[in-house]
Parts: sequence; C-alpha cells; structure tokens
Amino acid sequence: MPNLTLDPVWLAFMPVYQHSIGFSTHAISALAIYLMVAKTPKAGRAFARYLILLQLSILSVDLNFGALSATTGIYPVPGGLCNGVLCTHSGLSGHAGTVLMYFSVAFVSMSIIYCFHFKYITIRAMV
Repeated sequence: MPNLTLDPVWLAFMPVYQHSIGFSTHAISALAIYLMVAKTPKAGRAFARYLILLQLSILSVDLNFGALSATTGIYPVPGGLCNGVLCTHSGLSGHAGTVLMYFSVAFVSMSIIYCFHFKYITIRAMV
C-alpha cells in the first residue's frame, strides 16, 4: 500500500487546511472569551476564569497548529515537513513545533483538570 502522506495533493492541501482551521478557531475562541468576560453573570465569574484559562490553552494549541509550526503529517516522521513561522523564519525544524504541540496539549489537559477541580470544590461546598 503506498504512503499517501507523500502524495503532492496531500502536501498542497494540508497547509491550506491548517491555516483555515487555525483562523476559524481563533475567531471562535476570541468570541468565546469575549462572551465569557462580558456576558457571564456575577455568580458564575469564578468558574468563568477557569473556562477562560481552558479557552486560552486551546487557543495556544491552535496557534501552534495553524501558524507557529504548521507541521504536515508525513508518516513515519512527525514534524518532518514544517510550513510555519518557526521553520521558515527562525530555521528550527518541524520537530521543535511538535515538541511545542506536546506542551500545548499538556496545558489543555491541566486546564481541564482545573475545571474539574473547581466543579468538585463547588459541589463539596454545597454539601
């Protein structure tokens, strides 16, 4: 079976896909942060801070995926082809972008744990 990740159509399609998904996700994240700041009732502002942290962590993943590294998945070399700012302007390899992606995803995981912890504390205080 041929390796489809080396197909020229894949290599031309993926950067356009990544940049469009990154732009649309940034717009949606900015809207979500605005709505959390402007429209959250006073009683829910403590939890809104945790949700804003979660949204910022998701935004960092999208910034890395769509602009900083924009690595194109080529099997079996993760980060082998990099179209982002880190690779084109600073001379770093796509592997640096992949490492940044791992740290960004870990940041999202910690933010989700913080949200669950806040929910646990709130329920415990009510009981």
